[in-house]
Amino acid sequence: MRFSLLQSRLGYKLSGKLARYVDEKESLELAIFSSILGAGIGLAISAFILIFHIISSIPRLLMRWLPVYILLPVIGIPTAYAIVHSFSKDKRTGCGTHKVLEAYHIKSGFISIRDIVSKSMASSVTIGLGGSAGLEGPSLLLGGGLASWVADKLGMKPYTVRRLMLAGSAAGLSAVFKAPLTAILFALEIPYKRDIEKDLFIPALCSSIPAYMVASSILGWESIIEFKQQVVYPITPWSLAIPMVEGLASGLIAVVFIEIFIRIGSIAKRISKNQKGIVLPLLGGVILSIIWLVTPEAMGIGYDIVSRALSGAFTSIPYASLIILAKIIATSITLNFGGSGGLFIPSIVVGALLGNVLYLAIPRGLCDSYLLSVSGMAALMAASNKTLLASVAFVAETCGPQSIIPATISASISYMVSGMKSLYGDIQPPRKMAEEEKALEELYHIVAENTSARLFDVKVEEVMTKNPIYLTEDITVEEALRFTKNFNFRVYPVVDRESRLIGYVRIEDLISISEYKRELDLSSVSLRVPTIATPDERFLDVVKRMCEKDIDHVYVVSSLDNTKLIGVISGIDAIRTILSLMEYRSDS
Repeated sequence: MRFSLLQSRLGYKLSGKLARYVDEKESLELAIFSSILGAGIGLAISAFILIFHIISSIPRLLMRWLPVYILLPVIGIPTAYAIVHSFSKDKRTGCGTHKVLEAYHIKSGFISIRDIVSKSMASSVTIGLGGSAGLEGPSLLLGGGLASWVADKLGMKPYTVRRLMLAGSAAGLSAVFKAPLTAILFALEIPYKRDIEKDLFIPALCSSIPAYMVASSILGWESIIEFKQQVVYPITPWSLAIPMVEGLASGLIAVVFIEIFIRIGSIAKRISKNQKGIVLPLLGGVILSIIWLVTPEAMGIGYDIVSRALSGAFTSIPYASLIILAKIIATSITLNFGGSGGLFIPSIVVGALLGNVLYLAIPRGLCDSYLLSVSGMAALMAASNKTLLASVAFVAETCGPQSIIPATISASISYMVSGMKSLYGDIQPPRKMAEEEKALEELYHIVAENTSARLFDVKVEEVMTKNPIYLTEDITVEEALRFTKNFNFRVYPVVDRESRLIGYVRIEDLISISEYKRELDLSSVSLRVPTIATPDERFLDVVKRMCEKDIDHVYVVSSLDNTKLIGVISGIDAIRTILSLMEYRSDS
């Protein structure tokens, strides 16, 4: 008996050591492979930037022919659209970061080589010929896509492909921005609105530094943003208080940016349904040409605008504010009407201009335009991209370390003020999800893009589980625990005497209550706030809400006024319904 016990313990220890050895070996192999990939991605990004420089030189050559110069977006957006539709496997244009997040969350990290090449080229044409977008979109797509493609060709596991894809994206960002710390933190933060992928730190670190060194050796070591300000400013009460106000304003402007981007995207979808082919990108090009004619500063990447804002070159509040609005609209038109690129840099440009506007609005001497513009850059980036740490790292690496404290203050406040709003919408969930919620989100995105109208017409009452098991508020905690022993559920709704929903509890909530408090009624316990739906709501709208809030139960009430509990939709019920309707669609 003792020998067998000793044998089992020894076997457990050996298996534990073996598992740790295997994990350490895989981590080492992944780090080495990430470093090699990073160097290769640095070369690829350098080639991409050189091609972009050639294309972006065309507007400078045509400046003397004003009519042709102004109409360059009319050529650029349709050309970029045609490239994607002719050569890409995925025919959708737009932000490269969206594509990377979609691959990470839904497609096991896989990106087609056709998409990588064609969409990177489309981004070069879009931005080089005047479109308003950033180079980080194609750099993330190019870096992540190459890493994904190589890993897939080598037969690596889907889990490893996903990790390498995001590490490759970090390498691409590091190369194009010459900011490896920003790239590492961005890769950790961008998958989620309120969470980080901490397991990716080592692969992202190992890929970003070689990519940065290779690209900088070829393209030069200077910062992407030119600025002359190198004075170290003393920390004063004003230099801390004003960034707080700037953080609040930045959070609100970020929400405006996000809403405009979403609404213009909805308009573009409606137009594309009615007008097929090249009509949408042609219309987008015409609108961009008009914006270029009125506010030329709003077009292109915008590095020069950031440099000017850092030095306080804009002296008119109305005109600087007009550029902010024009930049937001131009970016939204560019990426929703057929162009390709990124949203990271446009948010930086808007933030720098907002800092310049705030500098003009306050009495002279309270704070410097440089610090306010830098803080605005970090704040807009943090709020609109949901990358708090990366935003502070970016301004520190590109604009100098003296900006860290005010930038951190502004970014933190704007990050909180903007709430769960993000330029990347549903494809950037709030946090890591359990397997069931993740499966539901993946199915939702597949259905939203590909299914027929049948699933869009399904109502909640067709799907919900009627007459759900519930607890009443007047029973004690002890009685509730005894009652739940009869069922296999983990979550229970709580109703009042009229069967109106007042909250819900989980088994672990009840178990965690102290013994001496278990004679209290459930009404005295802190109940969780339920997510509710009505029977006539669309089922897919409820599924979207479940994905956005990362929840696995929605309670169906008779009406929003009465809130009488009549049904429940669980995550697994939603998955079964979607799968059965997809099967119905394929059979029909």
